[in-house]
Amino acid sequence: MSAEQISDDTISEIEQQLASDGVWIDPSFARTHDISAADEAAIEEAVASAQSADLKVVLVEVDSDDERFQGSFANLSAWLHDDAGGDATYVGWNRWSEPHLSVQSFGDQPDTMSVANVANHEHPDDVADQVVRVQELLDDGNAEAIWWEVPSDERYSWTADEGIQASEVVGGIGVVAALAAVVAGLVVWRRRRRLRPSGFTLPSTVLHTIRAAEDKRLRQQADTEVLALGEAIGSGEPGGSAAALEAWQQALDHYAAARSILSQEAAPADVVGALVLARRGDDARAAAQEGTPGAWRAPVHCWFNPLHDGPTREVTWRGGERDDDRAVDVPACAACADAVRAGREPDDVLDFIEGDRTVHYFRLDLGPWSRTGYGSLERDLLGALRAAGAGRRGSAG
Repeated sequence: MSAEQISDDTISEIEQQLASDGVWIDPSFARTHDISAADEAAIEEAVASAQSADLKVVLVEVDSDDERFQGSFANLSAWLHDDAGGDATYVGWNRWSEPHLSVQSFGDQPDTMSVANVANHEHPDDVADQVVRVQELLDDGNAEAIWWEVPSDERYSWTADEGIQASEVVGGIGVVAALAAVVAGLVVWRRRRRLRPSGFTLPSTVLHTIRAAEDKRLRQQADTEVLALGEAIGSGEPGGSAAALEAWQQALDHYAAARSILSQEAAPADVVGALVLARRGDDARAAAQEGTPGAWRAPVHCWFNPLHDGPTREVTWRGGERDDDRAVDVPACAACADAVRAGREPDDVLDFIEGDRTVHYFRLDLGPWSRTGYGSLERDLLGALRAAGAGRRGSAG
C-alpha cells in the first residue's frame, strides 16, 4: 500500500481492527519489514498488557502523494483519533523522519518524548522489537532518562531531523529577550513532502489535534539541539587566534539568543528561529575549536526551508501566488534548487497556517524571520534581531 492512497475501506478496516485488538499491520509493510506472524502476536500481547497508555498500533507506509495524509503518520493517527475519540497513544511509521517509528499521543496519556528515539536506538533493525519496546518504555516512564545516557553525538544524530510537522501559537509575540520578533495570529509549522491538492484541507478538529501533538516534537528538537550546543561549548575551548576568539564569541551569542527564545512559551516561528541560531552557533563553535583561518561567517542555508541541510545554489524564484510577485534570487538546497529549475515549487517549503489556509512563511509578517529568510538573505541574523528589538522599544517610547 506504500504507493497507493489509503482508501475509505482501508480506514474502516483499520478502525475495526483497532477496536478489536488494537493492532493493524498492512500486509505489504509486514513483507517489507520482515514482520512475521510471531512478531505480530508479540505486538498484540504488548498492546494488551500496556498499563499506562491505551496503545494503538498502525503499521503502514503512508505515501507522500496520499491526498489525505501527505506521507505523514501524524496526519493518519489524528484522523483515526478524530473518529474514535478518547485518550490514546498511536504507534506507527513515518519514513520521512528519524527515527522512522512515530509515537503520537492524544488526551491524557503518558509523555512520549524520547520514546521513539530510545526504541529505535536499541533496536535499529527490528520494527516489531521497537514497537514492543515502546510499550515497556511508556509503562516504565524512564525513556527520557535512558535517552540522556546515550552519548551526545549519537543522540544528536537521531534527533536532528525528527520530521517536525505542526504546532500552534495563540497570542502572537515571541520575545528573544532584547531580540524581538512579532508573530501575529495562529501559525502552524508543516513539513511537506508533496504539495497538497488544490482545495483540500484536513478537518479543523484533525488539524487541531495534529498541532497539539507536533508542537511538542518541534519544541523537543529545539531543546535537544540547543542543549547539545551548550554541552559542546561547556566542554571545549577556542583556538588562540583572534579569529578563533571572535568565532567563539559568535557561538556564545547564538547560544544565548536561542536559549532566550526557549526560556518561554515561544511561537513555532520563533522555535524554528532558535533551531537556526543553534545550528549557526554550532558552526561558529566548530570553526573556533578547529582554528579555521579568517573571520567566521554564518553558513548560507536554504531560503525555502531554513532547516534543510547541505550546500546551497542560487536560483531565481517566482512565487506566482500574487499579481505583484517579482523574480527573486535566493539560495536553495539541492532538492529545492532542482525543483525550481524544473519549473516546480519545492515540495518541502516551511509553511504556517493563517486562518484556514496554509501560507509560506516568507509571505507572512514574521519580522526578521521572514524578512531575512531566517538569515538566508542576511548573514547577520543576530544583528537583524537586535535591530528589530531596538526598533520596537523605540516606537514604544
